[in-house]
Amino acid sequence: MKKSQVSPSLALLFASGLIFALTTASAADAQDSIAARYQNDIGIADDPEVIFSDNFESWKEKGTQPPDGTWSVRRNKISRTEVVRSRTADGPDENVLSIACWTQGKGSQAGGLSLKLGNYNNANEGLGDGYEDLYIRYYIKFGDNYRAVRNHGANLGGRDVTRRDAAWVGMAGIRDVSTRGYFYCGVQPRGKLGGRELEMGFYSYHLDKRGPWGENYDVREKVIITPGSWHCIERHMKLNSVDPDKKGANYDGVEELWVDGKLTIHREGVRFRRVPNLRITFFSLETYYHGLPQEYDRDNPIEVYFDNVVIARQHIGPLNTLNPRR
Repeated sequence: MKKSQVSPSLALLFASGLIFALTTASAADAQDSIAARYQNDIGIADDPEVIFSDNFESWKEKGTQPPDGTWSVRRNKISRTEVVRSRTADGPDENVLSIACWTQGKGSQAGGLSLKLGNYNNANEGLGDGYEDLYIRYYIKFGDNYRAVRNHGANLGGRDVTRRDAAWVGMAGIRDVSTRGYFYCGVQPRGKLGGRELEMGFYSYHLDKRGPWGENYDVREKVIITPGSWHCIERHMKLNSVDPDKKGANYDGVEELWVDGKLTIHREGVRFRRVPNLRITFFSLETYYHGLPQEYDRDNPIEVYFDNVVIARQHIGPLNTLNPRR
């Protein structure tokens, strides 16, 4: 039957079936998520699929020191990274992470946290080999005075610690990252410079990118991010498999991004590595600006807030709460 011969009633039936299928798939996805099993994330840290979690309620020294053995905090004269009293839109916690940056002359500005997920500085750190398949969920809010700027943040990647010359995660401007023994992909806001309407996207340093800089994947379903509002971000990275005999990097890696529970990016056939010992061993909650406008001085910094970080081997999903605050 040709498309032009489909009756209106049959077309409606097909459409209804499609809507039902999509709705059913979304509902099943939500039920299978880790967060669905834990109201307000209470007890989620003990789930066997969860690797790490932080709701920023246990920081010490007036919110400047993370729990032992967790984050490393970036400290400099042009940023402030600390836990402050506030709340996310969904959930009962009282504290959130604040990363504030300001301009001081020329140059870039950076602040934030980093977390080792495996051996990262050398092969003898005792942190394990890292992971090949990870999900990371967190909540993010851009400050009321936030405007779109040249920004990087929230990097995920790894280094080949069997090599002495392996580059650090986040090192930019390299065409073939495999020659330097590393990979990474950032999740960052995008928007017209100076504008208030943003979207979240990937900035990926994979093997097949065309130039020296990271690739911005196309967003298939745009979710508008507005300063002053909390949004749930979840990313999935699955590394490509490797043929150790032929040193072949197979085209089977995956990257996915959910914003407020909606799958906005799905990218298959990604290649990050040529050797199997290169795994995911590094994550950062970070802001990195390529020269802030002068309006963002120390008394009026540009701020980004984070909360409810969970890292797991399975899809996590948004907070399961009976009384969401919006």
